[in-house]
Amino acid sequence: IPESAPPAMFTDVHEKSLQLYSSKVFINDDAKNLLPEYLRFVKGVVDTEDLPLNVSREVTQNSQVMAKINQVLTKRILGLLEEMAEKRPENFKKFYKNFSSLLKTGINSDFTNKDRIIELLRFDSSKTAAEEMTSFNAYVSRMTSEQKDIFYISGNSNEQIEKNPNLEYFKEKGIEVLYLTDPVDVFTIPYIQEYDGKKIVSIEKSDIDLDKKEDESSIKGDAADSLVKLFKETLGDKVADVIESQRLVNSPATLVVGKDSVDPHTEKMMQMMDKSFTGSKRILEINMSHPLIKNLSRLNIENTDIETLKKSINQIFESSLLIEGQLKDPSDFVKRMTDFMTKATQ
Repeated sequence: IPESAPPAMFTDVHEKSLQLYSSKVFINDDAKNLLPEYLRFVKGVVDTEDLPLNVSREVTQNSQVMAKINQVLTKRILGLLEEMAEKRPENFKKFYKNFSSLLKTGINSDFTNKDRIIELLRFDSSKTAAEEMTSFNAYVSRMTSEQKDIFYISGNSNEQIEKNPNLEYFKEKGIEVLYLTDPVDVFTIPYIQEYDGKKIVSIEKSDIDLDKKEDESSIKGDAADSLVKLFKETLGDKVADVIESQRLVNSPATLVVGKDSVDPHTEKMMQMMDKSFTGSKRILEINMSHPLIKNLSRLNIENTDIETLKKSINQIFESSLLIEGQLKDPSDFVKRMTDFMTKATQ
């Protein structure tokens, strides 16, 4: 395995991989069909007595012998990586940093060895130290008996993820969340779905099952229903729905996606590949125990200063878009913020 990844690992530029010999006689200097695509970073020499010396290039590409060698090599290399992960973790960490993005693509393509590849996956998480990563197996070993699912969140970086309001409930409860920052993750994790009988769940989905103790000071009953109704009327078709949040602790609101939608980071990746792609509308969750939301409820009940009330609702919505990196035109947001500051400093 090379010391570092080639700069064009995911491009069409092909680097030679394995040399093929038959009984120590050179046959081919680039026998790329001896390895699956997700292991093409491996370099080496294969010598076999199972191919005739006068073998043609066409035979080397299509023969059952070559397919068998491919299977044997794949299992041997995965075994080498498993041993490295167990006995030489620092070496494995270096390998993983260089080649994990390519290795992960095997989850979608090599169903025979899918489970072995999954065991080799590593992630940052809300409970790992800097420069340390965790496997699914290690994550499960730390789960409490009450936790039923494996949770993850995706984003561009750990720093960005740490500021996401959707993490607040999990931090408060001490529940570990995996951080998916590799762009390849958003295309591979959905193919896993579960590990050790536990579902792998995005914490940015609206249907997530959370056991949150009710805050006695939060808005309830008709006051809560009336405020949600006003949010819906004010935002209109900008959102798919407005609901009371069970996951928020310190933030007034957050955006989530429906159970059948892909998570926001996946949508961003799809938009990068296809400029015409339009994502699903978000569901706005509002925190009924937050002071700002309580103030808005009071204005709504008193039916006073409706203009400020509706401006605040739009500002809350666009603030959530801004945090998510989806605020397309900040001009209205900035103007509204300036109006609020002007009024506050009078």
